Amino acid sequence: MTAIFARPAFYHAKAWIRRFVLLGLALTAVGLARSQGRKEQTSAASQATSLASGKETFLKFCAACHGLDAKGKGPAAFAMRIPPADLTTLGQRHDGKYPAGYVGAILMFGRNFAAHGAEDMPVWGSRFKDLDPAHDPVGQHHVDDVVAYIASLQQK
Repeated sequence: MTAIFARPAFYHAKAWIRRFVLLGLALTAVGLARSQGRKEQTSAASQATSLASGKETFLKFCAACHGLDAKGKGPAAFAMRIPPADLTTLGQRHDGKYPAGYVGAILMFGRNFAAHGAEDMPVWGSRFKDLDPAHDPVGQHHVDDVVAYIASLQQK
């Protein structure tokens, strides 16, 4: 009789998956909030340094696909299944407001819109943390720099 009321094994697995996803979302929100707080504390002088560093990082890691001008026409773009986005129109495509949190999340965690098959957009967060582990152990500073640089490229 107790077997009739026992929950199937997949029920418990689903609960753990839900908890894991919720924990991941919570950690992402906390990280983005901390990132925004840190940006507000930066001075105008350090912002110029961030843009220069962001441009350097963009040219090194992003320009092959998105192009030097970030319009999605880089030398590797022709070989991609999904063409790279024109990063200069992000603000226009998001109701006139540059989606800094969205861009930072995609850089840090990648894009998970396809249920099957490989994704063309690499996850840069794991690679950025290896660039300067002493001063930027999670790679967030590099992500923030690239986000700020892409923001500076937005078409008016």
